[in-house]
Amino acid sequence: MKGNFEKGPFTEAEKVGLRCADKLHRSPHELDDNFYAQLKSFYNDQQIIELTATAAAFDFFPRFVDALRIPTTPVPEGVFEKKD
Repeated sequence: MKGNFEKGPFTEAEKVGLRCADKLHRSPHELDDNFYAQLKSFYNDQQIIELTATAAAFDFFPRFVDALRIPTTPVPEGVFEKKD
């Protein structure tokens, strides 16, 4: 995600979910008991499982594709150019 989600127009629950994904990306050990308590204050067990699985899948796929040298579709020229 580009930018700082902490300053974005997200609810506190959404920010905690994004923090979870960010922590998981760096290391699953960052999801300690204190952070898990924060998650539990916004999400039930099923939602935490879904959030964790989704975040983990987004970390998995690029590594999988890169490791197997699977060619990706190039981004067409001009897609990321700034329009006035």
